[in-house]
Amino acid sequence: MRNLLTVYRHTFRLCWKVAPLSAVANVVLIALMSGAAALTAASQRMLIDGAQTRTTVAIVAAAGLGVLAHAGTFILGHIQGEVNQDLTVRVGREIDLEVLALAASIPTLEHLERPDFLDRVTNLRRGTMMLARSVWSGAGLVGTAVSLGLSAWLLVGIHPALPLLIGFAIPLLVLISRGNRHQRRVRDRTAENERHERSLHDLCVRAESAKELRIAGSGPELSQRAMQLWDKTTGEIVRSRIHGAWLEAAGWLVMLAALGAALSLVLDLKDAGRATVGDVVLLITLTASLSGQIDRLVRSFSMVTDGGHVTGHYLWLKKYGATQANGSRPAPRELVSGISMRGVSFTYPGTSSPVLEHVDLDLPAGSTIALVGLNGAGKTTMVKLLTGMYRPDAGTITVDGIPMADLEPREWARRGAGVFQDFARLQFLIRENVGVGDLERLDDTPAIESAITRAGADSVVASVPDRLQAQLGLLFQGADLSHGQWQKLALARGVMRRRPLLLVLDEPTSALDPQAEHELFERFTEQARDAAQAQGAITVIVSHRFSTVNMADLIVVIESGRVAEQGTHAHLLASAGRYAQLYRAQADAYSDTPPTTAN
Repeated sequence: MRNLLTVYRHTFRLCWKVAPLSAVANVVLIALMSGAAALTAASQRMLIDGAQTRTTVAIVAAAGLGVLAHAGTFILGHIQGEVNQDLTVRVGREIDLEVLALAASIPTLEHLERPDFLDRVTNLRRGTMMLARSVWSGAGLVGTAVSLGLSAWLLVGIHPALPLLIGFAIPLLVLISRGNRHQRRVRDRTAENERHERSLHDLCVRAESAKELRIAGSGPELSQRAMQLWDKTTGEIVRSRIHGAWLEAAGWLVMLAALGAALSLVLDLKDAGRATVGDVVLLITLTASLSGQIDRLVRSFSMVTDGGHVTGHYLWLKKYGATQANGSRPAPRELVSGISMRGVSFTYPGTSSPVLEHVDLDLPAGSTIALVGLNGAGKTTMVKLLTGMYRPDAGTITVDGIPMADLEPREWARRGAGVFQDFARLQFLIRENVGVGDLERLDDTPAIESAITRAGADSVVASVPDRLQAQLGLLFQGADLSHGQWQKLALARGVMRRRPLLLVLDEPTSALDPQAEHELFERFTEQARDAAQAQGAITVIVSHRFSTVNMADLIVVIESGRVAEQGTHAHLLASAGRYAQLYRAQADAYSDTPPTTAN
């Protein structure tokens, strides 16, 4: 309950932030409407009793009170519904943005590969509107409770036992609560199937994957599998709702039986002369309104409990994010000794085979390091560990002797730059596509143009109308680019930070021909040496093309998650080890002579 109240306070603060006048109006309207039902019933009793005694003043007063109550209920109810809906939508959007910001602020990537995390975020995003609505449902719950209290006060005037009628709402609430719990468990259980279904359908409608699916003819099969998941998920949800409906129906039967017994009691009292016709009308009116009040109580209660369930996911996400970013030391502004890995091991979540095992490696300040090896050797994983995207399961990574885990994650992230082989195709303006590589210089046109030139992407900009102002991507009726052109823009984005301490280039030129790649890496190497002399920056290159990596100061061969050998290009060739074998095999593939075998 305390957690729910904490989130309620936060949600109400959001209401106050987005629409303070609407928030105040909603509270006032809920308060005014809480007495409407009792006021209506009281006016009708006054009207009947006044008619029997033929008291004109009482009749006129009762009629006026009744008109006021009915008109107030209709008008205020309509206004409150509109205000409440507006607040719910606006606050729900704020909470959804907050959830996305919380998830995006977690510095590592490990959580994005954990199904339990993704399921919680799915349920949380699915319930943001529910959470936004629940704060006002809580207020409505209080208002309805006040209304029921006024109804009970009126019933006491007829017979002391009649207020017990309201107590029969408790079994109804218990049964509905049980049905709601079952539905929430089903929603949580089906979150993974829902993610799977969306993923399959997205594959069918995204241009990048649709091309391959069309050629293979597998689109209908994937769509069919997605529909099977959809049918399974919706089937479970519908069955859970039917189960809840039966429980609610049983509760209402108990309630209706109690209402019937109460009406029978009052009719007996009238026959005995201990109740008036006005009392009978009052009970009938209250019985009609009481069912509505209890229905609102039930709905508000359900929304509050649903909001409480979503609150659990919300607080879990906040707590998870807080525990992940525990480093507080500032990142160095220059490197003196460099980055060291000692006994580093890492296994991806959900798998059992380690990708890296007991890695010991020194990356000296001011050096250019090339990581080579076969696919799956662990090169990209090592780069992700160096950039802080993942944390090792064992061992330590230090930056100038400071454990990376002690560094403030966002500080270290701002000291890095680079491009990965699975780069993003950001469908922004070209200037934005490149500028987001360094948000502080998003509007710095000279810096953007310089990055484009250094990445060899001038021809891409020249090929589209409006140049830097050109919209990219077919989704927004912009220019479509080839894979190689997109990659050049990703390279420009990756080098927007002119003097990063760690620059990583993980297969960033896979779509370019070998000569273009070689020329590009020559430019990068020259820039890296400038940054190395200025602040000891380290450049890490991952490439399968050995004609490129021989420019590095240190070449590290990764094999089966371990450092197999390291040294300069000349040293490794002379050693006739694994690097020499890989280098000569690739060189032979480009020559007309038969392959040679290393000694």
